[in-house]
Order: sequence, then C-alpha cells, then structure tokens
Amino acid sequence: MFLTGTMLIGAGCKDYDDDIKSLNNRIDASNASVDELKALIEAGSVIKSVTTTADGLTFTLSNGESYTITNGVDGTNAVVWTIGSDGYWYKDGNKTEYKAIGVDGKDGQDGKDGQDGKPGADGQDGKDGKDGQDGKDGDTIYYVPNIETGCFDIWKNGEYSESTTISWKASGVSGIVNGNILTLTIPGTKADGSDAREVEILLGAQLGSVAFVPEVVSSEVPYATTTDEFLHIASYLTESKYNAATKEFLPQSWNKSNEVDLVYRMNPTNAYVEGAVLAFVNRDVTTRAIAGDESDLLNVVSGTFGETDGNIDIVATINPMALSTQNNIAALQVWAGQNPVTSDFIHVKSTAIDAVIVDSLETKKDLANPVLLYTRTKAISNDKAEDDTFVKQFVGKVGAKSYPANFEFAYNGSIDLKELVGLYSNDKDNFLYTLGFKGMSYEFSLPEEYLAEDNDKTNQQWFVQLNDGVVEVNKENLTGAYTQAIGRTPIVRVDAYLPSNGGTKQMVASSYIKLSIAATVAPDKDDNNVQIAADAEKLYRALTADMKDAVNTVAKMSYEDINNKLYGAEGLTSTNFWNAYNKTYNVLLTVTDVNGAQKTIFEAQGKADQLFDKTSDGINVMINLNSQSVTTSAVEIYTNNQVKTQHTYKNVDGKGAEYTLTISVNAKDNKANGNFILTQKFYVLEEHKAYPYNILYHFLKSTINGAYADFEGETQEDIVIVKGQVDPTSSTWKMSSVVSEHFAKTKNTQGTEVNIFGYYLEDGVDPDNVASITFDWAEQPVKDVTPTAPQKDTDFTIALDGELEVPYLIKDMTYTTTLVNGEDCPFTYSIVFVNPFVAGKASGVTILGNQIGEQTAATASQVRVNDKFNDAILSWSYSKLDLTNKAKNDYKVAMPTVSYAFDTTEQAYKDLVGNLSDGSTFKVDAQSGVVTWQNEGATLAQDYVVTVVATVTFENLSVVECRIPVTVSAKIGK
Repeated sequence: MFLTGTMLIGAGCKDYDDDIKSLNNRIDASNASVDELKALIEAGSVIKSVTTTADGLTFTLSNGESYTITNGVDGTNAVVWTIGSDGYWYKDGNKTEYKAIGVDGKDGQDGKDGQDGKPGADGQDGKDGKDGQDGKDGDTIYYVPNIETGCFDIWKNGEYSESTTISWKASGVSGIVNGNILTLTIPGTKADGSDAREVEILLGAQLGSVAFVPEVVSSEVPYATTTDEFLHIASYLTESKYNAATKEFLPQSWNKSNEVDLVYRMNPTNAYVEGAVLAFVNRDVTTRAIAGDESDLLNVVSGTFGETDGNIDIVATINPMALSTQNNIAALQVWAGQNPVTSDFIHVKSTAIDAVIVDSLETKKDLANPVLLYTRTKAISNDKAEDDTFVKQFVGKVGAKSYPANFEFAYNGSIDLKELVGLYSNDKDNFLYTLGFKGMSYEFSLPEEYLAEDNDKTNQQWFVQLNDGVVEVNKENLTGAYTQAIGRTPIVRVDAYLPSNGGTKQMVASSYIKLSIAATVAPDKDDNNVQIAADAEKLYRALTADMKDAVNTVAKMSYEDINNKLYGAEGLTSTNFWNAYNKTYNVLLTVTDVNGAQKTIFEAQGKADQLFDKTSDGINVMINLNSQSVTTSAVEIYTNNQVKTQHTYKNVDGKGAEYTLTISVNAKDNKANGNFILTQKFYVLEEHKAYPYNILYHFLKSTINGAYADFEGETQEDIVIVKGQVDPTSSTWKMSSVVSEHFAKTKNTQGTEVNIFGYYLEDGVDPDNVASITFDWAEQPVKDVTPTAPQKDTDFTIALDGELEVPYLIKDMTYTTTLVNGEDCPFTYSIVFVNPFVAGKASGVTILGNQIGEQTAATASQVRVNDKFNDAILSWSYSKLDLTNKAKNDYKVAMPTVSYAFDTTEQAYKDLVGNLSDGSTFKVDAQSGVVTWQNEGATLAQDYVVTVVATVTFENLSVVECRIPVTVSAKIGK
C-alpha cells in the first residue's frame, strides 16, 4: 500500500524568516552547525537522513556531507523518530506500536483455503481475506507529536482525539520534520530549562495539490482511467485442496494482479516531498462521504518523484478481492508530513485472466496460437501418487504418436528447460510478463516413473538426471558412450509460481514436459536481422499534426527492399516465403523510459495479405507484407506532433526520446529457415527552445554584476530590468512592466509579427507546436511582487504591490510552454525591479551643546531625494519640503510621508545617550525632524556626530532613507 518513507514527522508553525534572523542569538554550542545546515538547505541541498550519534543528531545531505547538531549534551540523550514504509513510528530505527499516518497500510490478504469437498462434489472457494481494522468500529488511529507537550497526541479519522503521556522528546537535542518544515528542539542549559528553544527551517515549497495525468477516459463512468488495464489471476492451486473423488484441483481465491503505471503531477512542481509516503484510498461511485473511503484496493509498488517535471510515477497493483459490485474509484494520497494531499479520483477495474505454461519459443512466433505443454489438472495427494498411472493421464503412453515430445536434445548434450517455458494467458493472447505480472518462478522435478509397455516396463526416467531445470543423460546409471539413451522419452514436471500482492508465493499452473533424446540435434538457423532504414532523428518543433506530411516521415521500406532483404535472403519467392513462415507476425513498438528500461507503446500482430495500420502516442506504423508475387509490399513509419519527447522519456545520447519498432516474422521450422527481425530506431528531440528575448531590454548576468552585486549568487543568466512606468489607472508612477515587452516579436503562420502570446493564438496554429504559455514566479512571493493580470495565454503586467524598500529587488520568473503533446517546457529568467529614487547628499546640521538652555536644529531642510539621473524629486523649498516639477509632471507621484529617527546602531549615539543624566534631553521629533538637546549644566568635553535617518515613503512605489549628520558641538564661545 505504501511507498517507503524515511523522513521525520512533527509539527511546527512559527515564522521562518524570524527564526532565521535570530539564529545567532538562539543557538549556543550548535550555532555554527545550524547556520551551515540552514545555508546548505537554502542553496538547494536536501536532507536525506537523520540519525542519532554519540554527539547528538547527524543530518546527511544530498551532497554527501553530514552535520551534527548538539547542545553540549551526550548524544545518547538525542532521539530520532521516523516513519517507516508500513506507516508506523520508528524510534532510532526500531519499530514502535504507534501508527504515524491516517491510512491503513496493509496489502489485501489472500483468501483462506476452502474445505475439502465430499466425494464427487467440488469444495467451495475460501472466503476473501479482510484487512485488520484500526481502533474500534473501524476508526483510523494515529499518533501526532505535540511540540508544546513533548508527547504524542492521538488522532482519529483526521481529528484530534486525546493527549497521551508517551514522550517523543529526548533530554538532549531532538528533530522533527513535518512535511517541508524542519523543527530542531534544543534543551536549555539552565536548571529550570527556561532557555530551551526551537529552531525551524523551511526545507522547500509545500505541496499544494496532486492531479492524475489522464490519457484515457472511462467508457463506463465519467472519470479518467488507467492507460493500461489492471488484470488479475483469480485463483491459485495447492496440492492439499482437491476434489476427494476426482483429485481435480480446487482453485483458491487470492489477491494477485499485474503492475500498472500511473502518472500524477504535483503543484507546485518543485514541492518538497523528500521521504513522502504514497498510498491510495478508494470507494465505489455510490459512496459520497470521505468517511466512506477505504484503503484496500490499490497498492503502491513503487513511486518516483521527478526532480524537474514535478511528476510522480507510480507503479500499482490492485487487490481484486476488494473490488465492490459497483464501479470503483481510487485517489492517490501523498503524505508529505501528517497532513495528506489527495488527488482526483480515477475509475479502476480489473479483469480475471487464466495462466498456463507454454513452449515460450514457439509461442513467441505466433502469440495468437500458443503451444501448450501437457497441463496437469489434478493434485498429487501424497508422495506415491505421482506414479506411472498418474502421469500418463496427461502425457500418454511412451512413444505414442498422439503425444509427441515437446523438446528434444542430443544424448551427449543437455537441455535447459528454464529457457523454454513461460506463463501465458489464453484470455489475452500474451505472456504474463508482457501484461505486467512480476515475480514468476518455475520449479522442475523428475517423476520417478514413466514406464514403457515392454515386458520389463522400462522406466524412461532412469536414463536422465535433472539439476536446476537442466536435463542430461544420467551418467551414473549409464556406461560407455551413453548411446543407449537415444530414443528414450523421459518427462519432467514444471510448476509455475507467482507471489500474491502480499508476497505469498503460490502455484498458478503445472504441466508435464515430454522430452526426446536424439542421436544429433540440428541447430536452429540464426535470425536474419534486417534494419528497415537508417536511424532517424526528428525535431519535435518541426512536426505537424498531419501524420502523412513529408516532414513527419520516419522511415520507409519499399517493396524492392522487402523482396531483397526478406524473400531473397532465404532464397524464396514471396509465395514460398509465406509457406515457410508464419503468416501472423509480431509488431512491437517500445521507447526507453527515464530509468533506461524498455517501455511498451504497443504490442500487436499483423497478418500477411492484410494491411497493418496502427497509431498510438503520435506514431503510425503501416505494414503490407503480401504473399502474392504481383502485389506490393512495404513498411512505413510516421510520427506527428502528438509524439512524446525527452521531456517524458530518457534522452538517449542527446538525440531525444529513443523509439524502437521491431517486426518479428518467425519461421515455421527454425532448422530450415531463420526468423526475420526487422528493426527501426528513431529519436524525437524537443530542443527546449526558449523564446528569444527583446534585444532592446535583454541583459546578461555577466555584464551587470558590477552594478548589482547580489547577482554573484544568482543562477539565471537572462535578465530584464524594470524601471517602471506611469500606471494608466492611477496616473502615477508604478514599478511595473508589460511581459510581452521582454521578448522579441516573431512571425506567425500568416507572416505577421506578433508577440509571444500571439504565437499560438493566431488561427490556433503555432509553428513551434506550443499549445499555451503560463507565467508564474519561481518562488511564490509573500509581499514583494504579484502579477496584476491573468498569467496564461494573454499578455499581462507585473508590478510591485508595495513600496520598494531596497535599491533593487531580484525575482525569478518562470514561464512554461505546454506543447500540443501535453509536455511542459519550463524556462526561467530574472526580473530586477530598480528603485527609481535615491537619497541626495545632505550637508548636515549643528547643535551648540554648550550653549545655555534648550538647543534645537531642523533636519527636514536637509532631506534630499533624487532620481537615477540625479534630478531632484524632493527638496527644501520656501521653508518646507516639496516635490519638484519632474516629480509632479513626469513621475506623477504624490507628496511622500517622511519620518525621522536616530541611527541607534552608531557608537557615537550609544556613547552620547548612554552617558546622559536622567534630567537631560536628546531627541528627534519623528514628524518634524527637529532635534532637541539640553543637559543639566555640565560642559560638553568633545563633539559627537550622530545621524538622523529620514525615511521617505512614496506610496506603492519607493522608500528612500536620507542620512543627515547631526553634530553636537562642544565649542565654547566664538
């Protein structure tokens, strides 16, 4: 049911920025390590594990480095609580009895064995196994650590139930991760523990939602469904359950299905999900309440979080015994912390199929006509039951023509039966491994008796020996050259096994293999490997929607090549060719997935004299292999703009997604003719083509580092600098920019120059196969900047939503082009908002500190604000601060607010104020900027120069700090 989770779980809700700012004051012995840990996480490192050591808690990061957090206490007093793959809390790696997440983690159980039937009557199948319930009346109980109490709280069905005295907090340092928040609990050093503290670090973006990526819509209910179907083996066989009269097996119910791939997408795509647990919940479509959800239908076999595309690739199995009689729906839950995010529901169902053992080599030649071995349908009830009489029910008499041998081998050689058998489904005309079943195994045994009808009842089994599926003549029983084994027909039993979804190994089929020992065995002829055409490389941006456009052609094999490379290669006419080869041929189209494994796009069969024409995932294959000498044969492969690229599959050798078409034409007799394997490789590359930036406004990081020092740590090379413009709505200057201005214009399909939002909107045709474009901030801002118009498909303006308090602000903007095949291509550039105003130079004011009585000085007259061109914006005019004509007419700003305060961090201010007597006065009026000085009679011994900071705020635009020197002079007399 679960994907393994390894991270700590806890709770926390403090403000991250405040914690980071106060780290130096809140951490003692652990200060350096916490700062390093925090800096590395902010730089992109990910915590992979947390363990207790002799020194405290050790954090291992994705860069391979480790950091230990202590508070001067013995590491044995530290503790780490983790969530295991079974959904329970683990204390320092040891499982506890406390459940950690609110979903049942058990796989569907196998049914109990049925009872033996009375003679002549079949026994009943066992009842379905049921999952155990948590708590009373099916309550889902789990334990949540309480940060304040240091103990676990009990939650039921997603709500707080009661507190406990079960402590999770150690006397030393403890750590908890709740989703994307890391909370470090560090004990105090004082006796009363009053200096204990907690530090919280934001590990990444919080997961907001999860959505299924649909390719198929159910025909039964209005839900998306899986692309590949769920299948299950309805029952297994056991030697102990059979009809007492007939010995026929009594099939036993169980849970065994194939593995099916499902893809979900996270929002945001860069959400922090390290150590998250994946599980499914399910219900039937008649159940509406969340309380009705179960967790027994789908199991997560594995789950992979994409590092760049935000996808969650799930491999799942289904528990067929949990299917209700109604239509079943299921949703994925991602537990990144103790609060799950649940996806939309999809329709799921499963079809029961059979399992038989076949001659795998012959069956592969023609999947529609499997070659079965001698199927065993009766149980071997005791050690002596598999005698000559028993086995002849299935393989017949020795040498009887109606029961031919399955395989032959030479008397002086051997045969490996493991290479020759396979599990197959008649219901699906295919092998179980192709259908997604995993874990099959085979056990071979040599029955003691298989007797000839001669006077001596010659036992065929005496002539051979078996070792791990390999049969050869018995060299202990035989002497000489072993030629006496020639002509013998021994038998071998093969039992096929599969593991249930819960991992219990059970037998699903059993057969006998009849062998023939020959004097010599002619080797099979080698396969004829034919390359249809040279490897093709297609650029996705050049493809069109019409499959038959010339640009979409991947490869063609003409009738000339087919005649020469197929018919002529074996010295046959086209007519004779199909007498020697199976007229049914196999067609397999695969692609290399992100893990480097082969993923099947489709597997089908074609027939000679019939056109094979199949389209899937933007690829069309047409095959015409005719048996008449006067007709045309050809192989044609096409693709279009629905095909997937390296954004979905592995980029092989930089060429893009690698597709392989294989056409297998199998000989009826491999000793006379070799099989033909026709292959075609082709690659589809998406160039990840960013829109060109407008050369008028495009900066490179390398060219502006001198002006913007913070760019030393930036990763984005492409930069647009925003100086602002007059907002037409408010008629005032605003730090805003129209996004389309950042990019160069291009010509649409009609030859008209348009901006990026016109690429795909003009007549719905985009020359670069882009269906839509979406803009968003790479990191969601709290207050800094927000888009002021829709972000998708239409032009919009970005703007500050408050005053710019720093000289410039750097924000990374991501725009994502969604291709017509559904793939996303994200690009990022930096936008720099530059404060339009700067502080002018102030001359400063002087107060005579040794004059008699109260002394004052006005600082407002020294307030100066200029723009970037050094033109005055705000200055002293006619005994007051006033806006200049440029401020009023060009920037159209309103009169700013001005507040005044001393710079209390300067040493001169600290020395002056710190030594004043209680009756002395030194202050600045916050509204007027007037500085007042008066002491209690002593003579000032030296000058003190302090600074008044005038903070000038232009509403929704700019904040400028003007620094005005104020000298408290010790001058005496003239």
